[in-house]
Amino acid sequence: MKNKRFLILALIVLLPSLADAQRWKRFRRQLTGGVGVTNFLGELGGGEDIGRAGPWDLDLAATRPSLTIGYRYQINSYFFLRSNLTWGILKGSDENAGDEARLGRNLSFRSAFADFNVMGEFYFIQNARGNLYRLRGVRGRNGLSIDVYAFAGIGLMYFNPKAEYNGQWVALQPLGTEGQGLPGQPDKYSRFTINVPYGIGIGKTIDRYWSVNVELIVRQTFSDYIDDVSGNYYGRENLARDKAANGASPADIERAVALSDPNIYQTLDGYSYDSQPDMGATGEVRGNPDNNDSFMTGMVTLSRKIVKRRRSRSKF
Repeated sequence: MKNKRFLILALIVLLPSLADAQRWKRFRRQLTGGVGVTNFLGELGGGEDIGRAGPWDLDLAATRPSLTIGYRYQINSYFFLRSNLTWGILKGSDENAGDEARLGRNLSFRSAFADFNVMGEFYFIQNARGNLYRLRGVRGRNGLSIDVYAFAGIGLMYFNPKAEYNGQWVALQPLGTEGQGLPGQPDKYSRFTINVPYGIGIGKTIDRYWSVNVELIVRQTFSDYIDDVSGNYYGRENLARDKAANGASPADIERAVALSDPNIYQTLDGYSYDSQPDMGATGEVRGNPDNNDSFMTGMVTLSRKIVKRRRSRSKF
């Protein structure tokens, strides 16, 4: 008799937890949408100090908008698979940099991008829900009020860097500003690249169907040409001569020469570029090919759970 009572009591205590543990299977699919901002981490722009790698070289003035839509699928209580399509704008400009060498280089770009990725999402902390069935005398789990999770995956990205010339935004890749596409030079770079997205998020459940999340995402790309800058100067005269010999139009030659090397040769706040007379000459450093470009995205998203309806039994 005592064993039966103990079994009944154990079932009463465990039933809510078991039901709550299985409930997520009806809510395992989610649609997401969100808005946010992006910030580029590459050769162009940067903070007020000398150029540094990673987020320490963040240029807040170059922050631009971003949008995303996505789908999330729950594998178990702690692991999700997700896929997102993200659009945004990247921008970098040497005029915002505090480093005098970058100010003199005077390069700038902006690029719209589209990124499709697939990621795994692992929850370190989960918001525990209360008892689903509200059984009398049985208390549900209150738990924490937020979710904390990390994610990583792989993505495919399209970009198209442009620079302003005579009041118009000109695509840089077709111009071959570092001599790409000319005889004896590398091919023009692809405007598609693989990237590795990773980051951390915090979520808050609004009700059974809706939740809001804040995420910080870093995308490490496999391209050093997001900003059209990677290697050395080809040289203004060399670029004009070789493009003309290769059949380029006078207008394309003019744009390519001007946008490949818009260096400032003057004194800036007491710093004279006379001490660097070869700046911009053939073979001089224009970018750093050893480090691929990356960028950060901060997003606020809203998620809606898709409920799996239970099949009703046949009446006959």
